[in-house]
Amino acid sequence: MSASASAAETAAAETPIPGPTPEGEAAQAARPRLEAPFAEIAGSLGRLAELQVSIWLTGLKMAVFRIVLLIMLCLPAMLLAIVAAIFLYAGVYHVLTDLLAIPTAWALLIFAGAHILLAGMLVGSAIMVFNRRAPHEKKLGGAA
Repeated sequence: MSASASAAETAAAETPIPGPTPEGEAAQAARPRLEAPFAEIAGSLGRLAELQVSIWLTGLKMAVFRIVLLIMLCLPAMLLAIVAAIFLYAGVYHVLTDLLAIPTAWALLIFAGAHILLAGMLVGSAIMVFNRRAPHEKKLGGAA
């Protein structure tokens, strides 16, 4: 039994133990790994999505800033326009009643007529704008 035991030991010593060998590591390094390109693509897509979201948020912030700025500038302008209209009405009323000696009732009727005329002009211009056709609709015969 000692001869067979020594033969088994010799065979075990000559049999290579499976594991990393220099030839196996070189062959494995030369062979491209399929997981690496997919991981790089996924990482690139993630960075691209992050940049797109960042660009979109920057555009959104700029649009909100423009709207807020427009509102902040338009509110005082509208307030001043209302005050100016009040003083304009008072001045025209003064001219009609005091300088031209038109009775108060007729002065108010003149104001009403002027406002009706202005409202009619605004409605007419709005109808013209909404009924205007685009050039491509005229060629195709599309409805307005």
